[in-house]
Amino acid sequence: MEREQIAGECTALAKKMREQMVSLAEWVEEDVHWGGAFSSVEILAVLYHSILKGQGKEAFQNKDKFILSKGHGAIAAYTVMNLEGLLSEELYHTYRKDGSPLSELMHYDKELGFEVSGGSLGLGISYGAGLALLAKKKGYSYHTYVEVGDGELDEGNIWEAVMAAAQFQLDNLTVIVDANMLQSDGPTQEIMNLGNAGNKFRSFGFTVYEVNGHNCQELLNAFASPADSCCPKVIIAHTIKGKGISFMENDFLWHDRRLKGEELIQARAEVLL
Repeated sequence: MEREQIAGECTALAKKMREQMVSLAEWVEEDVHWGGAFSSVEILAVLYHSILKGQGKEAFQNKDKFILSKGHGAIAAYTVMNLEGLLSEELYHTYRKDGSPLSELMHYDKELGFEVSGGSLGLGISYGAGLALLAKKKGYSYHTYVEVGDGELDEGNIWEAVMAAAQFQLDNLTVIVDANMLQSDGPTQEIMNLGNAGNKFRSFGFTVYEVNGHNCQELLNAFASPADSCCPKVIIAHTIKGKGISFMENDFLWHDRRLKGEELIQARAEVLL
């Protein structure tokens, strides 16, 4: 299938994801991490529709691994899995209910393919590097993908894991940074200015691609582009926090908040346009 056609399918999938995520707000009477979930919609649409191999059917050694290190974006992951047939309607509609495995912050669930719990920020790349190293040592065919937030890059153990990934030449590891420039307390650069994240990853031995994180064609091209020999890869996806809901966009107050009343009515109207 031509990449342009796949990009169109992923764009359509992303639109459906936003519609369905807003529909959840009609009955979930809780705060939800809307901002960071909406910013990663296209990333997840491309991953689950086109990139991840063997989901829901293959044995461990052949099934690509995806780690949502920014576990607070779980509602977007659950939604794309539901739309791609990896999560039943019945289970999907248990989101945030007592006893449901679909908690606000994604947690480890072998049956559902959640490789590691999110929420304790900074752990995903470490775990992902371990999975990638395991594949190297055992000769397994899977590739490991880890999505992190740019605010998460404040964590020191991120850089220990990045250093280890380069040291062990983990060219079967791809990190995706959801770079929406905001975290729970405000602009990322004001809280901990990392400077040029691409240059930092490059200095640690990663192959770096930077893309518009809401452009499925650019994302597909980056995933398909090779890493340098024996190097792990990072895709820095420049995104907008709250993308698709005008009053949420670039507003850190929507990092974790309840969507209700007139705001819910407006959000529903905007995603249906």
